[in-house]
Amino acid sequence: MADFDVLITGGAGFVGSAIARYLLSVGKSVVCLDRHDPGRLVDIDDRIENVTGDILDADCMDHWIARCDRVIHLAAVVGVDEYVTRPHDVLDVNILGTRNVLMACLKHNRPVLIASSSETYGLNTGILEEDSDRIYGTSRNHRWSYAISKTTGEHYAYALGRLGLTAAAVRYFNIYGPQLDAPGKGRVISKFLGRIRDGLPLMLVDGGQAVRTLCYIDDAAEATARLALELSPDCSYNHSAVNIGRPEPITMRELAEIMIRLSGHKAGTEDIDGKQFFGEGFEEIPVRVPDVSKLERILNFKAKIDMEEGLRRTLDYWGLLSPDAGRGVFSRSSSHTPPVVPMVRPHFAPNSLLIQSFQQSLVTGQATNGGPHLHNFEKELAQYLGVPDVVVLSNGADALTLGMQVLGRKGKAVLPSYTFIATLNSIESAGLEPIFCDIDPETFTMSPTALAQILDQERDVAVVVPVNVFGVTPDLPAIAALCQQAGAELIYDNCHGFGTETHGRRVPAEPRLQMFSFHATKVLPAIEGGALVGPDLDFLNQVRQLRNHGIAHHNLSESSLGMNAKMDELRAATGRHVLQQFPKNLEHRRQYAQQLRMFFQESCHGALRPQRIPEGVISNFQNLGVLMPVNNQGELSRVITALKEAGVECRSYFNPALHTLARAKSYARYPLPVTNQVWNSLLCFPIHSQMDAKDIDRVQLAARSVADVLTPLLQVS
Repeated sequence: MADFDVLITGGAGFVGSAIARYLLSVGKSVVCLDRHDPGRLVDIDDRIENVTGDILDADCMDHWIARCDRVIHLAAVVGVDEYVTRPHDVLDVNILGTRNVLMACLKHNRPVLIASSSETYGLNTGILEEDSDRIYGTSRNHRWSYAISKTTGEHYAYALGRLGLTAAAVRYFNIYGPQLDAPGKGRVISKFLGRIRDGLPLMLVDGGQAVRTLCYIDDAAEATARLALELSPDCSYNHSAVNIGRPEPITMRELAEIMIRLSGHKAGTEDIDGKQFFGEGFEEIPVRVPDVSKLERILNFKAKIDMEEGLRRTLDYWGLLSPDAGRGVFSRSSSHTPPVVPMVRPHFAPNSLLIQSFQQSLVTGQATNGGPHLHNFEKELAQYLGVPDVVVLSNGADALTLGMQVLGRKGKAVLPSYTFIATLNSIESAGLEPIFCDIDPETFTMSPTALAQILDQERDVAVVVPVNVFGVTPDLPAIAALCQQAGAELIYDNCHGFGTETHGRRVPAEPRLQMFSFHATKVLPAIEGGALVGPDLDFLNQVRQLRNHGIAHHNLSESSLGMNAKMDELRAATGRHVLQQFPKNLEHRRQYAQQLRMFFQESCHGALRPQRIPEGVISNFQNLGVLMPVNNQGELSRVITALKEAGVECRSYFNPALHTLARAKSYARYPLPVTNQVWNSLLCFPIHSQMDAKDIDRVQLAARSVADVLTPLLQVS
């Protein structure tokens, strides 16, 4: 029977002292071992065993580990300043000291949770999962000494696991709080505190564009302690790492601006070269953002303290919080405009495999002209969609244009005015004469009733082009029947529809042609791109010829009029990468959309009316279209402004309606009352493939605040 529950090496440090407090709060006995001043422990000194010791002393480690049930190993040399100027100490303490801890834990059969770091990911700038690759620069650069030392500690722990050691690692992503470092010392927040205290500009290394996440100390301490207490030979995270952080990305410039606002600091910021600030060994990491889903699965835990609240507490601790600071991003007493939830946030989640794909294409020189990534992207898309073949092109508009060129029909084309201008451009480029058709007032897609009226009057309609709107499929069976009666081809602009299922199909059966878009705003972002699904392989191969300037490689004399509509290898590699994650991201997107739609319907007094999704359609929620109780673009613009002031970017879609374009007014031969109504009253709210609870809350709060103002308009009307 051990004398104590938990030994914390580095227990007098910033993180260790916070973990000790948490363990005491749940009734555990604690030994804090450190070679430094235990000043952070003064308030709990009488409730813990405070030991002066060094992890480089193997006998000391053996003695105290034998007396404790389990170990949290934090002791290390940390900080950019240290591993640039004292790399030998970093390596000695962090590797040899960790070995002493691990060997004693193995000897006495004690579970050990070791503190690692986000630094172990090195130059990897993707969304960092625990098994993401580690990428380091040259070993001649001392900047990597800390990352290597922490990585070595992890490897050592897992290697000893084969001999029976129970061990796991936690990788911290920028833990901060009141007692992190004295102002002016140590890490970035403390350095900012020192400049604020001294009335000096906050120094922004290389412009402050580096992106990081910050996790408040209380959250990090709780997560660490709970992982340590639950660590056992049979637990799911034994012999593995767990990220600890709060995925709330921010640039260092934005961090400085928040601290300036909360402190009332008057000196602003000043840019400085990173090598001048840290020394010649400095090498910046542009982005470092954690995936914390593993922590959430294990503990059902999410960091609770948001960045602004954590910074407020930190500034207040040092007496630097302005009495005029607002009480949060939505405080009515604050003049600060809240961080805006953007309308669109493409989710690429780049990782080392994607970067390697780019490097391979650039090194080999096979960067375009139908390389392996393009061919594989076409195969993988066809497999996902459940069709024999797919042609990938430079964008969705080119897919529509070339598809109609191969189809070869001439005459009139019926399309909704309520669509993106690319639909109209492609129809005109194909030499067809557009006619605008009205839409359904609830789905916002082409109205079969309005189409029937046009086809009754127009005898030479060659094609009908309904459009997927925001992920919602039109009534294609009804439209197809009308096309058949009129002898018109049904071409489906499905640029919004990748991932939407209609009666169990990802590619509706009725259209002769249909195309998708992979623009950065779409649910499958390949930076830019599109795809065409056609009636047969011969048709698609004709499109392939046209996308490469019309060159007929089998017989150059048969080359035809084409264009350069090829997708390059870098975008194809991006598309393949995003497609691998697409099912998971689509599931998330649908969950977010359903949550927001339910809120709009149930908590906004009927002022916000979401788009109707027909029976049999499972939308991809490309956009979140909502009708507002307003009647013109001026009123709609005021609503957009109010929402932005509340922290949410919304947009009027599709704006402008195509029939209002000077060049297109003659195409509006038939009334468009529903189009006008929807165009003048519809907003799209943000919907992303990755949103956190704070994003959802902000959208709901903004929507509710606007609904409170708009509800009286419903009563008047």
